[in-house]
Amino acid sequence: AIKMRTILCAGLMASFWRLATAGIAGAIVIVLGNHWRLVLHHVRDLRTNDLSLPPHPLSTFRHGHRTNIDASGRYHRSTRSNTTDAKPNHDASYIVSPICGGCFRSRSNGKHCAEIVSARQKKDHSSLSDAATIVGKENQDCNICDIDYCLASHFKDEKHSDQSALKKYQTKYWRFDQSTPKFTNPTSLTLTSIPSELRIPSSRFQDVGVYFQEKHNVTKSGMDFFVEYNPGLVAIPSKMEQNLPEEAVYLLSLRVTSANNCFPTSTYADLPKEVWNAVYITDTNHLGLVLLDDKYQMIPGYDVVIDAGEQLGLKTPFEGPSFMDYRLFVLNDEIYLHANADTVVVTKMSLRAKGFGNPAAGVKVAAPSNIERLDQPYNLKNLYGGDNLQVTLMHQFNTIWSGNVYGKNYALFNLPNKTHPDAPGPIYAEIDITPHHKVQQILPEEYDQLQKKTIFERIWKIGTKKKRRADIDLVNMRAVKEVGNVTESEDAPLPSFSTVDEHWFPGADAPFKEAGHGGACCVSFSVDELNLGGSKNNHHESLLVGIAHTKVSWKPWYSKKKVPRERKDRVPHTHYVSYIYAFDPYPPFQIRARSGYFCLGHVPLATDNKLPPTEGGIFNPHSVLTRNRMLQQNKITFDCPQVHYISAYIEKAGDPSKTIIGYGLNDCTGRLVEVEKREIVRLLYPDPMDMNFDVT
Repeated sequence: AIKMRTILCAGLMASFWRLATAGIAGAIVIVLGNHWRLVLHHVRDLRTNDLSLPPHPLSTFRHGHRTNIDASGRYHRSTRSNTTDAKPNHDASYIVSPICGGCFRSRSNGKHCAEIVSARQKKDHSSLSDAATIVGKENQDCNICDIDYCLASHFKDEKHSDQSALKKYQTKYWRFDQSTPKFTNPTSLTLTSIPSELRIPSSRFQDVGVYFQEKHNVTKSGMDFFVEYNPGLVAIPSKMEQNLPEEAVYLLSLRVTSANNCFPTSTYADLPKEVWNAVYITDTNHLGLVLLDDKYQMIPGYDVVIDAGEQLGLKTPFEGPSFMDYRLFVLNDEIYLHANADTVVVTKMSLRAKGFGNPAAGVKVAAPSNIERLDQPYNLKNLYGGDNLQVTLMHQFNTIWSGNVYGKNYALFNLPNKTHPDAPGPIYAEIDITPHHKVQQILPEEYDQLQKKTIFERIWKIGTKKKRRADIDLVNMRAVKEVGNVTESEDAPLPSFSTVDEHWFPGADAPFKEAGHGGACCVSFSVDELNLGGSKNNHHESLLVGIAHTKVSWKPWYSKKKVPRERKDRVPHTHYVSYIYAFDPYPPFQIRARSGYFCLGHVPLATDNKLPPTEGGIFNPHSVLTRNRMLQQNKITFDCPQVHYISAYIEKAGDPSKTIIGYGLNDCTGRLVEVEKREIVRLLYPDPMDMNFDVT
């Protein structure tokens, strides 16, 4: 009996495991089937008319801007190009999908529409596009997922929303390097005032890690070489013209430092900790200034490098930088100098060229102890570049606390005075851009004196040492006076066109932070200018336009060994993209339009240290290094640096139909490009058949 029970139990156990194995196998088949269905219906390989699983994401890229088909049915390469000499892009311009752009970036009650669509698709065993249409019709927050609504929202005439034509339209998901604004007059930036011995020799590019180590062995702290990047740019105010050479049209600023990302990530990762700290956490962050003519060319003899932190008594050795990323703004016909410190600091400045105008009435301050209450003009000494250009700070830096919240990269702008047109208008600091536009009115030359304890409470982070830097706190305690509270707009609209990140990483998997940051702002676009170059021609109010950036943020799982390398490689962190946005020129500064993401490219390669005719400016020996780090996502490499940081955006002097963008490349070099306003409008309000849809 015992033997029979043993045999019976063994048989039952074997039957159980056979059933369990079959059940698991069936579940796997169902999951794989649903995944296969999702892929089939999300992506159409346009080289055929059949749905198929693409062997590689690029198999569904198509060449844009406008694609022509020859007799063989092959697609021609796009004729769309920028006036740059970057190497040809052998990949196509965009992916196409039946899922409407914006569907997988929308939300309903905090839940991503992509998640809702996926659940509906699994429930109904339908195609993803059918599920999207159903969800769009049933859920108003996800209505962009409905192909009927999608087409109607983009096209004004009825023929494109005719049900018989719906299958013709596929959404374009653009590559970041193919959605770039078309530009002209690219100009490389190089400070000739930096001595050649203070640049990294090109002969050491291949063993730069050893070079860094050698430098550290000599200095034992920082690095005695410089790179210059992240340009700020303003047109010279009319009141300063008499004090400068006649050909001076613009003032350019650059961050001058040894902190850089010119070389591959592995170069820095292999450095000893003390050498890495000497490169990155350096207290050498100088201000570079130069006068430019109307062609963005540097005027010889008028570029200087200034150690502002040292002269203002705000620099402590081995404590890291006092200031980073200097930027310039013209507010009420005055130049303001802006920098990132513990938070954003700002002061007013004046310029005078030697032999022009009246001598500046700067006051020399003998000892740092006097600088705490520096409320009078102060002449800065030039570290390099001679004394042809005299820079005067009108007072010590004041700090923008933006409602007691730590921040950086605030763009500054001012509006006209409504009641007294000839009087100064209100000045604003742009705190956050998207999803809610947050703006604070400020009085940058007035401040409230805070206590050191207050600074500590605002800045100290749990888990860090309980100490403060007494030097920079002299500025932190000078809190810029605020007018009213921070204004906050409603949600920004969806991007005007879609990019590949939405296609590859729907919903919560979006790699780039939703919160956009400055960036550069602001250029005024009149009603007439907004009605040129785009699909929308019923503007009745002017708008202010800026350019923001976002990035893939580092997260703790990047450092965990158990996370597969493949996952980390698909979404590499600290990779940047930009977008254009337009908003009302009055509180609460509601954002009315924003473009999809794009990136800006490299300086073309030089021959014998000479730039090609298409590139203006002066050859920068570091420009070749920006190709060491390329923008990547989903294991696809784009023809842009990993980090392009737009730090200036202004209207061109003497030609209001054009704008100028200034940007840094991989914390290594800087560049200016010129973009027509109608091109900006084209990306904010695109023709649907230009940026949104393809016909199959």
